Amino acid sequence: MPGAWRRFPREPLARPAWVELLAGAEHHRLTGLLLRAVTEGAQPTTPEQARQIRAVHRIKQLRVMDLERELFAIVELLANRGIDSRVLKGTAVAHLDYPDPALRSFIDLDVLVRARDVDRAVAAMSAAGFARMVAEPRPGFDRRFEKSVPLVAPSRFELDLHRNLIQGPWGLGVDLGALWDEGAEFRVAGRALHALSGANRFMHACYHASLGDWPLRLGTLRDVAEMLVHLGSEGAAVRRLAASWGAEAVVAAAVVDAERLLGFAPGGELSEWAVNYVPSGKEVSRLGLHTHAGKTFAAQAVATLMALPRLRDKAAYARALALPDTRYTAGRHSSVLARFAFAAGEVRRGRGVPM
Repeated sequence: MPGAWRRFPREPLARPAWVELLAGAEHHRLTGLLLRAVTEGAQPTTPEQARQIRAVHRIKQLRVMDLERELFAIVELLANRGIDSRVLKGTAVAHLDYPDPALRSFIDLDVLVRARDVDRAVAAMSAAGFARMVAEPRPGFDRRFEKSVPLVAPSRFELDLHRNLIQGPWGLGVDLGALWDEGAEFRVAGRALHALSGANRFMHACYHASLGDWPLRLGTLRDVAEMLVHLGSEGAAVRRLAASWGAEAVVAAAVVDAERLLGFAPGGELSEWAVNYVPSGKEVSRLGLHTHAGKTFAAQAVATLMALPRLRDKAAYARALALPDTRYTAGRHSSVLARFAFAAGEVRRGRGVPM
């Protein structure tokens, strides 16, 4: 990348180091970038190593092509029900933010629908054979509070139907209406699909990079980096958006981590701002719910409950999670008391408190 300071080795790696590199590229979803480095001669390899990375990435791309074919059917099914949608993450980022979509692999599909359409969208996908991975705690919870509803397709891939970009208190700041601006169009196999606008895609990439996987996944940080070097004049718009959504700490962390772990310095106003940003105590606490190996939904749920602005919403949220429908608790806990004891332990673990 422009501004990268780390260098590739001058000779092919010994077998143990190559095996570790190839496994890391698969885990971090960077096989396309590794293959590009090998093909262009930046990463020296033996003939066998070059064959291995080509074979591994070919399998990844066959999976991607299958998913994109499924995506056409999902978007069309929703449209036939009068439900607008936006493609999130993998497919959209690959085609809009990378110089070659083959550089960006993904393993599932993410589609955004409006909050008011969540129930209809889930019903439409269920009628098409998709199955919920987790039952709704109580009717209306999905469209009021949930980030996304994970579904499994008949062919076993996962589809996340989103109403928001991120779970927990950070999600409460997202302007859901702003996600439905003019967006961006891209084409796959000659067919038009719609994604979020550039600034909104960058915000989503920052949420996913800073608050998603732990330890941090380099592929999500690469998304941030790819967008960062092409933001240009949109950097100021991103800062305004981050401030209005209360997510400045998330964006600053994503930018700084991308530069630190990927080894590049793009420069520019947004990068300089991120390096010098000082988060508040509340921001540090909220980031801490996502940045350790023991993070849990229960701890994030308590933080969400505290952050909900209206008493009516607090009551509905607390009731849904404290006294959910039996379908939600089936097979999990032997009694209400056992459920509360488990939840208390999960809250402590999610906050990083020793048990």
